[in-house]
Amino acid sequence: MINFLRGLPKVELHAHLNGSLSIESIKELAEKVYGQQSEEFAEMCERFISFEKGANLNDCFQKFAFVHELTSTPQGLDYATQLAIRDFARDNVMYLELRTTPKSNGNMTRRAYLETVISAIKRGTKQHEINVKLLPSINRSEPVAVAEETVALATEIAQNEPDIVVGIDFSGNPNQGKFSEFAPVLETARKHGFKLAIHCAEIDNPVEIREMLKFGMSRCGHGTYLGNSGFAHMKQYNIPIECCLTSNVKSGTVSSFGSHHLKQLLLADAPKVLCTDDCGVFDTTLSDEFLLATETFGLTQSQCIDLIIEAVQHSFATPEEKLKMKMQVYAYTRRQ
Repeated sequence: MINFLRGLPKVELHAHLNGSLSIESIKELAEKVYGQQSEEFAEMCERFISFEKGANLNDCFQKFAFVHELTSTPQGLDYATQLAIRDFARDNVMYLELRTTPKSNGNMTRRAYLETVISAIKRGTKQHEINVKLLPSINRSEPVAVAEETVALATEIAQNEPDIVVGIDFSGNPNQGKFSEFAPVLETARKHGFKLAIHCAEIDNPVEIREMLKFGMSRCGHGTYLGNSGFAHMKQYNIPIECCLTSNVKSGTVSSFGSHHLKQLLLADAPKVLCTDDCGVFDTTLSDEFLLATETFGLTQSQCIDLIIEAVQHSFATPEEKLKMKMQVYAYTRRQ
């Protein structure tokens, strides 16, 4: 099964750039940024910890902050983007939607941040033969004014890069910020034609969950605390839930793989896609996530293929790109 899954052309729809670097790639990036013989590199190696099962959600966001240090310059960000694309391509991911929050610091503006990522995507797609899209992220921990700037930049840049900038992600620490304050800027993004991938019901916050469901979205990130009524809503409106098994268990929002809500979604035949979230932070791959699903819920090869096709359908790709992806999957299955 693992060999079948590793060779299977896959679709990744929920991947945060700074969380998607493998441990080896983070060390490679640090060597590039600091130099292997530097004190900074030695100190990084001491601080770097692999999170085991039981690490809480706030711990994981601290690890994000650590990786952000390595991508605080255009050179580091460019190299990190290329490494992330390479790592996904090595796992036979044929289509990838990367999310990242444009950051402003002494080294670059938010515009420069997005332009750097887009430039790296263009080179990475050619080198690794993978289709990569970009979803600029709104971080709910930051002021609404920053979100407004992000959407304005995305709108402007998408005019020249419509095949790359295809949606907006709403994410960040779910314990911070209020969705209602960001709803107007997200509505502006929707009016400009962007698809919306919204982290929803990642924690148990009934009031906010109702607000998000009423607002609507193209895809739902995690959906851990939606419950049966929420799952029914997603099924009615054909909104897929981006399921991230390892991420949810290691961050402590789900107690075990066996209790993951993917089981309920499968039984209800509700829309769902299997994703990694942060494959570097949680030391996994998309192939590993599919293997977990087969071992935990008894999925067959045929059901795994169905999940890939479902992901194709819910991607923000063009109709032509979706057709090409389906042909790649079917060509692979015919060879098995």
